[in-house]
Amino acid sequence: MDVVVVVGAGLIGQAIARRVGPGKKIILADLRQAHADAAVETFLNAGFDAEAATVDVASRASVHALAERAAASGDVRALIHAAGVSPSQAPVEAILTVDLYGRRSCWRSSAL
Repeated sequence: MDVVVVVGAGLIGQAIARRVGPGKKIILADLRQAHADAAVETFLNAGFDAEAATVDVASRASVHALAERAAASGDVRALIHAAGVSPSQAPVEAILTVDLYGRRSCWRSSAL
């Protein structure tokens, strides 16, 4: 089965997943399990094949664990990185950790 991994289960990630996800397994991952679970419930109610996961994009080990899980679910066809924080949400250090360094962790994961 083809798999789409969405990192960041907010509205932007969900919108993209709705567009590219029909007929595929969607793994919606977020730092907060409750956010991922809520997004998955919405997708399941809309007829998608979806499951929730947690991931901390600032942690290479966490990203690798997500990559391993996705690879075990099928052929990973897309990685949608929609996680991020803004200046109204966090200090500069946190923004760099998530928005810049976190993206590097996702792209460098060997399993994806």
